[in-house]
Amino acid sequence: MTLRDRCAGLAAALLRRPSYQDRLRMLIERHAPGHSFVDVGCMWNVDGAYAFHALDKGAVQVTGVDVQEATERFHAENARRGPRVTFVQGDINDPTLPGRLGKVDVVFCSGVLYHMPNPLTTVEQLRALCRRTLILGSATIPEQDIPQLAVYYPFLDARFHRKLVRRIAGVKFGLDTPFRHDWYYANWFWGFTPSCIRAMLATVGFETLEVYTWGRAACFVCAPRDETSSPS
Repeated sequence: MTLRDRCAGLAAALLRRPSYQDRLRMLIERHAPGHSFVDVGCMWNVDGAYAFHALDKGAVQVTGVDVQEATERFHAENARRGPRVTFVQGDINDPTLPGRLGKVDVVFCSGVLYHMPNPLTTVEQLRALCRRTLILGSATIPEQDIPQLAVYYPFLDARFHRKLVRRIAGVKFGLDTPFRHDWYYANWFWGFTPSCIRAMLATVGFETLEVYTWGRAACFVCAPRDETSSPS
């Protein structure tokens, strides 16, 4: 096989590889049918789309949770469907939230963790909600010389941004802009390596079953450790 053939094969494989968003949808399709489902952080820029996708794929008792109010687009789509997705306005870091929602079979959370000032508390809350499966997606930074590292973004010297952050569409508050207390969860607080996220998941009692990584994003499929054979 020539170098050109190998390069062509690699390019074809990359084209076939699901995007981050497609992988999340595929994981929902695999885990949601016949199970209760909650999307934590369901509104920003998606208007409940993942919750609706879970519903379409056979999930039962679908709930969306977000600290912000439900958007008009969410209300319109939900009304068209019945409505069938329950929306709860609440903060995942509120210690009363797991008690209000009860245990949920499949907990989905994407694009949330790096906005949390105290991310381990957030992961503990996800563990308190989760009965069967956690699907967690997050922006990440590349692995460093020492594993399990994270970078705290607020007030980070601008000289280091280029090493850690790839420019993407849209403004990342508190990262492309100065940190502002009044933006709170809109700020990007953390840049996690994938190994750091996996360690946090293990700390609160999750077994990581699958990891999918892209250049600056990763998603994890996890189960509560006391419902699996042993930690990895």
